[in-house]
Amino acid sequence: MRKKYITTLLISIISAPGILFAAPTAFSDLVNKFIDIINTIVPILISLAMVLFFFHTGKGIFGHAKDSGQAQAQLKETLFWGIVIIFVMVSIWGILTLIGSEFNLIKNNFTR
Repeated sequence: MRKKYITTLLISIISAPGILFAAPTAFSDLVNKFIDIINTIVPILISLAMVLFFFHTGKGIFGHAKDSGQAQAQLKETLFWGIVIIFVMVSIWGILTLIGSEFNLIKNNFTR
């Protein structure tokens, strides 16, 4: 029990300067921090979706789904939903970037 409190105290002491000195001074700073985090995570998620899509495409090309009709149907469904998911992710990201840059809500990293 005592070890738990010591660990919590040490984590609090170590992370306190990062939290205090990185604290936003205005609401726009806070929003920009969240946007920076999202702009880091979204490309990673899109890349992961693309890798999974091409992995399943490779499975179809190299014949892992030729064994049964059920496997082919499942592969077609997986590829269809993969295309839909990638399209939706990129579209939402683009729309939010467009809205944010139009109303000067975020700093636009794509244009100079």
